[in-house]
Amino acid sequence: MLFETDATNWLILGLGLSILELVVPGTYLIWFGFAGIAMSLLTYFADFALSTQIVWFAVFSVIFAVVGWFSYRFIFKKMQTPKEYRNLNDSAQQYVGRIVTVAEDVVDNQTKVKVGDTYWLAYAEKPLKKGATAKVKDVKDSLILVIE
Repeated sequence: MLFETDATNWLILGLGLSILELVVPGTYLIWFGFAGIAMSLLTYFADFALSTQIVWFAVFSVIFAVVGWFSYRFIFKKMQTPKEYRNLNDSAQQYVGRIVTVAEDVVDNQTKVKVGDTYWLAYAEKPLKKGATAKVKDVKDSLILVIE
């Protein structure tokens, strides 16, 4: 062994993995570092053979990895944008469901529609005449309003 006690070796491994988490991209080495630190505490109080220590390290690694998975899942769920703010910076998405006025006759399924005081390019699935009203069904590439 590198040092006199197994606890010291496991502590070095645990701290090394935890520090490596700062350098290597990813988010799971910290949990294996925690498993190494837990092994350090276990071997400090009890003497195990190396094969038993490795099995315990594997068990602790699985436990801490599952804890990490649930932690990240909880954190990322909290970080999701609320539904009412998802289209805040996508002005075209905000028009889905609105009634608009067709500004030009539909030619080759393309036209312009008047939304408020601006004109948007639109894709129409059926021929519409100038002045007709249509409902915005979807947005394509954040530019073209698909109307029906």
